[in-house]
Amino acid sequence: MAYLSKEKDIVLRVINSILIMGIVVSIILLTATGIKIINKEKIGTYEEYAKEVCTIDKLEYECADEDCIKDLDKERKKICTNYYLEDKKEKEEINKSNRNNFLVFLGSTVVLFVALRLLNRKHK
Repeated sequence: MAYLSKEKDIVLRVINSILIMGIVVSIILLTATGIKIINKEKIGTYEEYAKEVCTIDKLEYECADEDCIKDLDKERKKICTNYYLEDKKEKEEINKSNRNNFLVFLGSTVVLFVALRLLNRKHK
């Protein structure tokens, strides 16, 4: 089916070109989000996160007695845990957003393709 043939009306050719460009853009975005889904944000364990990000055991203590050191360790672990939970939530939201975007682009590709086909079908 020639969507941009000379036999078609100029308005139909313009509409077909817009629909074809929309389909191409939609397929590109669909592919990009598909790649993001395949390479999703890795959500590691707390232990991995603490080793990479938190420097609890590398910080110097401001006090010398045992109780103060234990309290500081608890506080530092609590802070690290909060950071981990925030990071985990952010990565989960990114992964969810990528899945949602993929479905939106898939739907728009289908709608544009169906519109192009319906607009150019031959009546019998």
